Amino acid sequence: MEETKPTAIRVTLRGGNYLLWSRSTKSNLYGRGLWNQVEPAKGKELQEKDEEAREKWLQKDQMVLSIIHSSLSDSIFESYSYCETAQELWETLKKVYGDITNLSRVFEVKKELSNLSQEDQDFTKHFGKYRSLLAELDMLRPSTKDLKIIEERREQDRVFGLLQSLHPKFNDLIKYILREEKLPSLENVCSQIQKEQGSLDLFSKGELPTANKGLYKPPFSSNKKGTTTK
Repeated sequence: MEETKPTAIRVTLRGGNYLLWSRSTKSNLYGRGLWNQVEPAKGKELQEKDEEAREKWLQKDQMVLSIIHSSLSDSIFESYSYCETAQELWETLKKVYGDITNLSRVFEVKKELSNLSQEDQDFTKHFGKYRSLLAELDMLRPSTKDLKIIEERREQDRVFGLLQSLHPKFNDLIKYILREEKLPSLENVCSQIQKEQGSLDLFSKGELPTANKGLYKPPFSSNKKGTTTK
């Protein structure tokens, strides 16, 4: 049976969206009979056949490799272009991006949803983006009836809400918190923010906007009244 020409993968791998990318890519390849090139057991079996079969396998593998390459961001492509087979590339990307926590991506998707605005876009396009973000969030947080998981997600949402409201000066701290395997409690995060605030006050000459001043109380007295720091 003649194979249909694979269409481009609509999701570009940028790192944090690995889960969405991997599912989209697998669906694309599997639906066109190309997933055997990536699946370890099948790949090995096909490579061990006769020379003619192996040549066909190599041609198909280069096509799959090209398809995956086209779905990678420039920086990721440059980093992993050394992989010679589709299977090697797939397994490498899985090890690098598949075993990390999804907290960062959940945070990013929720932030995108919060900031999403139609502006001058056609409603259909705007709604498509909205549904796409919801679909990714559903993949990152599958439906559950486990009360423990539900309560854990509620606590995470409280933390996410606070982190989204912070001044950009806290971006490094936010990245550090989101790298954790388990998101700290709201109280723990507040404690880390207050410590970071103290460090920023020690080394920064400027002040945070008024809206952020209520987040903490300075651990020590500021300069005497009437003096300014230059």
